[in-house]
Amino acid sequence: MPGFASTTSALQVQNGNTVEILLGEVTIGFAQTTGHQIAMGTEQLYGIGSAKPQEIQQLRMSPAFTLDSFALTVAGQALLQAGQNLSYLLAGNQYEMIVYDGATQTAKYTYVGCKCGNFGENIPANAPVRDTYSFLAMDVLDPNGDSIMDDGNNALQVGAPGAIGAGVSNALGLSA
Repeated sequence: MPGFASTTSALQVQNGNTVEILLGEVTIGFAQTTGHQIAMGTEQLYGIGSAKPQEIQQLRMSPAFTLDSFALTVAGQALLQAGQNLSYLLAGNQYEMIVYDGATQTAKYTYVGCKCGNFGENIPANAPVRDTYSFLAMDVLDPNGDSIMDDGNNALQVGAPGAIGAGVSNALGLSA
C-alpha cells in the first residue's frame, strides 16, 4: 500500500509564529505586532567651503519598540499574563523586553531598561479591543548578551542602567 512519504519543511524565512514577546519574564498574551528599531542619530557634518558632507557620524542612539496586543479580559489576564493588566503596571517602572526566537530557543534582541512612553487603546465596534504601547530603552543586547549599540567611539562607557560613570577616571585620578 502506498504511503504519503512526508518530510519536514526546512524553512529559510522566519515568521511571527516562531517568535515570542516577553516583557520581563511574562509572555505578552495575544501580542499581535511588535516593531523595534534603533535610531542611530546619523548626521552629516559640513565645513565652510563645501556643500558636500565631510563626514558622517552616529551621534545619538535611541532604541525603541512598539507593541500592539489584544486587550485581555480578566480571565485572559489570569491565564496568560499572570493576572496582570499590563497598562496598570507601566507608570514609573522599567523592564526588559525580549524578542525570543522559539525555533532556536534564544533571545534575538533584549531591550534593557525599557520605560513606556505612551499607551493607547482602540475600542472599535464589532472588533477586538487593541492596546498599543511604545517604549524607549537604554540598550539592546544580542543573543550573547553583548550590546549591539557599542561602537567604541565614546569617552564615557555606560554600563547597565543605574551604573552611569562606573569605571570612568580622569587625568587627576578621580573616578566617578
